[in-house]
Amino acid sequence: MPSHTPSPLVKAATQAFSDETGVATTVRRSPPNSPYDAIVEFDLEAKVVRPAIVVPSIDRQERLAAVSATAKRQHRDRILLVTSYLTPSLVEACRALELDAIDLSGNAFLRERKTLVFVAGRPRAAEAGSNRLSVWTKRSMQVILALLVRPEILNARRRDLAVIANVSTGTAQTTIQTLHKRRDLVERSDGKLAFTNYDRLLDEWVTLYPSILRPSLSLERYSATEQDWWADLTPNSEQDWLFGGEAGAALLTHYLKPAIVTVYCEKGIPKELIRSGRLRPDPAGNVEFLVAPVELRPTPGLIGNVVSPVLVYADLIASGDSRNMETARMIRDQFITRQTA
Repeated sequence: MPSHTPSPLVKAATQAFSDETGVATTVRRSPPNSPYDAIVEFDLEAKVVRPAIVVPSIDRQERLAAVSATAKRQHRDRILLVTSYLTPSLVEACRALELDAIDLSGNAFLRERKTLVFVAGRPRAAEAGSNRLSVWTKRSMQVILALLVRPEILNARRRDLAVIANVSTGTAQTTIQTLHKRRDLVERSDGKLAFTNYDRLLDEWVTLYPSILRPSLSLERYSATEQDWWADLTPNSEQDWLFGGEAGAALLTHYLKPAIVTVYCEKGIPKELIRSGRLRPDPAGNVEFLVAPVELRPTPGLIGNVVSPVLVYADLIASGDSRNMETARMIRDQFITRQTA
């Protein structure tokens, strides 16, 4: 497979960095089958080389924390985040997270041993239309999640994909076409579609999930008096709810002790759970009910009352809680890799 052609956003951001700091940069293609968008060299006193990942928009620190957590799980060495704009507070957050980053305005955080480059407060630069990736909408993210959860439906009828993703057939078709244009999907010699790099698409989806899709899924929060009220509960025959987040991770790994119980629902908040847990409405409660973003079904070979490991993993990363990161790594390594091998 050929290496990635560097994104226009990488080229524009490195030029802005050079214009602002006077430090020359070079953008090279990433190696074949690499999860990176490019390789960036900074001509400092000693040359600094960073593999770059593009996240077109970072609008809050939670998303930045998710990027950092995903990057540290995937890459042992430091990586470079390239995005459209970093506010002063986000540049400061990059310093706290030790995440190198640059944007289109010349704002930046870059550290290499005793060398530190810190630029903040530059106004937002105009973005070229080619840098805006329309694939990242709420509905298209549901389609992509359906594909990540069930790769076998990649070549199913678009109508069937739409049903699984809870979107219109048109949205399913448009999302597939956009992924193909972005080279996230390729057509094989037999005419069937295949992922170019499943892990890369998963990382991008997980990074954007906390800010684009997850907030729109929220139903209501409750408080439970008993800590383990949920542990032995299983859905009814209709499978209209399943555990996600920390509770789902605990059931899969027997490793994490959940502070928050997350329940994904297809038909509203299940009354049987309210009764079983003697739950009370509480906006800051330790039980959250979310609308299922895709059709709920147990994962073959895994426990039957948990959503797909992909969604459990995304919830753990979205939490931004350091205690969840080790469990997230376990989920990724033990369950998601196995599902897509």
